[in-house]
Amino acid sequence: MGESGDFGVRVTALHTAATTLRDNAGALRQHAHAIGDHAFGLGNDAAGRDYSAQGAGIHRGFERAAGCLRHWAAAAAATADVFDRAATEYARLDHERAAALHQVGR
Repeated sequence: MGESGDFGVRVTALHTAATTLRDNAGALRQHAHAIGDHAFGLGNDAAGRDYSAQGAGIHRGFERAAGCLRHWAAAAAATADVFDRAATEYARLDHERAAALHQVGR
């Protein structure tokens, strides 16, 4: 549909938003990976003999944070796919309707 005006869908803006979301999803995946790879030790190996329960709790917290980032990345990537498909479909329908109208005008 149109790229300007009061009505229509800005296909280019949808594609741009999809690209931005994919870039952000990639960054979120990198951060999840970094947190997962560098999570605090499993217990007393990083917290010390007297603080193994606290160390294990911190480790689980890092694992949960990495999991949340992975889910966020997946959601952002899925949303980007929807935006791209919608933009492509809007453009296809617009061209199809324009061609049909052009045939009526002949």
